[in-house]
Amino acid sequence: MVARSHAGLRAVPLRGDFHVVIGPHARRRRIAHWVLLAITGCVLFLLLVLSRIALDRHAFVMEDLEGAISTEEARYWDLRMEVAELRDPARIARMARSLGMVYPDDVRVVSVPGLGSSGFGIEERWAGLKLLLSAQP
Repeated sequence: MVARSHAGLRAVPLRGDFHVVIGPHARRRRIAHWVLLAITGCVLFLLLVLSRIALDRHAFVMEDLEGAISTEEARYWDLRMEVAELRDPARIARMARSLGMVYPDDVRVVSVPGLGSSGFGIEERWAGLKLLLSAQP
């Protein structure tokens, strides 16, 4: 048995009387599809690798920032401790004594004529101060 050959097609004999008819461009098209599939797969794989690299780069930056934040937090708490130690009233009293500062034994009140209570209430004094301040440019 022999298959009829069509125009532009050639007959390839297999075993015995069987023949397979193959078009002239059939193999080339099949290979082109596989090549296109392989190229698409490679491009997708490279895009996947690039996306992982971008994510990993951002993860490294985040890790560096978190390390810097923890370092600055530790520094902040150390500085707060130092401020608390510097504000200690007992330390300030010791330094004042070492500089010769002491509480006075007796208290004297100095009164200056013209200062102090003039007999006016607080409201009148504030009103006078407002007049004085508003008069000046």
